[in-house]
Amino acid sequence: MTNKKKIPNNLKFSLRSLRVRMGMKQEEAAELLGISVMTLRALERDSSKIDYSMILKIEQIYNIPQDYIFFGNNTAFSVILKKEGSNSNE
Repeated sequence: MTNKKKIPNNLKFSLRSLRVRMGMKQEEAAELLGISVMTLRALERDSSKIDYSMILKIEQIYNIPQDYIFFGNNTAFSVILKKEGSNSNE
């Protein structure tokens, strides 16, 4: 039995931004996730088809907690990221 829960639509924004933040090209991220570039592009555009096993891979590859993946900017972790980003510009 597979877990086919729908992932919130805002994941499409954070999924791409996570990859970019890590300095990865789509080709690199797709290889690490074990999917094709076309599949990654589709997931970055429409995250409603991402299953939980892919969430676990994303969590490992990008080294971020699941709550950021699911809830994006509305988490304590996102506040830390914002602070780090503003400190790096100093």
